[in-house]
Amino acid sequence: MDKYFFLTGSLYFGIITLWMYIKLPKYRKAMTILGLAIFWTGPVAEYFWFTKDWWHPQTITNTIIGPEDFIFSFTNVVIPIFIYKLVFKKDVDGELEMTDKNLIKNGIKKIIICFFIPFIIAGILFQLFHISSVICVAVGLFLAGFIILINRKDLLSEVLWSSFLMAIITMPAYWLLEFIFPKSIEKIWDFSKLTGITFLTIPIEDILFYSLLGFALGGVYEYIFGFKLIKNQKRAK
Repeated sequence: MDKYFFLTGSLYFGIITLWMYIKLPKYRKAMTILGLAIFWTGPVAEYFWFTKDWWHPQTITNTIIGPEDFIFSFTNVVIPIFIYKLVFKKDVDGELEMTDKNLIKNGIKKIIICFFIPFIIAGILFQLFHISSVICVAVGLFLAGFIILINRKDLLSEVLWSSFLMAIITMPAYWLLEFIFPKSIEKIWDFSKLTGITFLTIPIEDILFYSLLGFALGGVYEYIFGFKLIKNQKRAK
């Protein structure tokens, strides 16, 4: 049964993402584009870092990286980027146009600065200095969010709320998984490489990870494409 633990967790986030696609039709194209542009960081980090010292989940293909990783990574890019706009009924003052070459070119540059550079730094910390992948990824995610806030201080509220919302949204996933797969957290997480501290049975490192994920991705859409947040008049009614 533990073989389906990771798949079940990934589908939990998949359901949330599907709900967001339904509730936020304006952002479907942006969700897909940003999800595909950034999700690759997940499987790479999973293969080279997380499964080396953080946790050891089974996949349905019995490989280090399985279909679960791609579902998990894509959804965990989309959710933190758009959850604030959904919960607080926010909108942006523009729409993503793929025909605007300058917009796309500048967007790609910002993605590289925000994610590729922090990703490389996290990799160096892990591979050369043998620092725990938990800390390495935490540093990388914090740097990504910090870069955005340095350039867009007006996104502070969105970034902080996204950080909080991601932590809250993910907690039920752990409780559901522990109910379906008893003692699975003890089996899959390598607590010898973690602090061993849990919050309501959830490893504190995982709560930190999702909180920083929201911090890093919360303001990405607005920052990359130069949009500003406004009140969504239709959904506000």
